[in-house]
Amino acid sequence: MLGREDAIGHPALTDRPSGLANRLHFELGYSYLSGAGDRGVTLTILLISIGTSDMETGDPGGLRTIGAKLQETTRTSDLAGHLGHGRFSVLLLGTNLQGGRITADRVELALAEIAPLSIGLAAYGVDMKESSNLLEAAGPARR
Repeated sequence: MLGREDAIGHPALTDRPSGLANRLHFELGYSYLSGAGDRGVTLTILLISIGTSDMETGDPGGLRTIGAKLQETTRTSDLAGHLGHGRFSVLLLGTNLQGGRITADRVELALAEIAPLSIGLAAYGVDMKESSNLLEAAGPARR
């Protein structure tokens, strides 16, 4: 079975500048895991927006630093991804809202020195009928 270290690093699934899961990898993981909530698995998501307009085009080292800090502050069972345009996500499998807040605090401390950021946080709820509901509940993480 492939683990995070096998998937991250695969050219088709990795965002090269940040070293994190790319958008395709995130969307595949999210679509698979969002259905697990219906089966009683706790799932929480962080949506992170970082003021990095210059990093997207001119500072890939900054994206690499953000990627490294996200990997340092999350578990190997979490899926941290770079969605582009200064947006990042972390899927926290087996984590409730309280655990998500702890992770959000860790991420905020690790990234606040790099650039201004905002974090949206939501946990799967039984009233969520569509997979998009969890993303909508986390809200647009924008500053």
